[in-house]
Amino acid sequence: MQGGWLAGVRAEEKVHRDVQECKAARTVAGHSVDASECAELLEMLGLQAKQGKQVLI
Repeated sequence: MQGGWLAGVRAEEKVHRDVQECKAARTVAGHSVDASECAELLEMLGLQAKQGKQVLI
């Protein structure tokens, strides 16, 4: 039973992390001077451009 609970917690955390990473990628894109700067900043943060294209809940 505890494995099911833990799996649920991990699934919720993944959703939360995905939303935060999407928001972060969009924020970086919105504040970058150009595509090169955006790509560099995303890389520094360990994010990918495709994360900003996700549909938020």
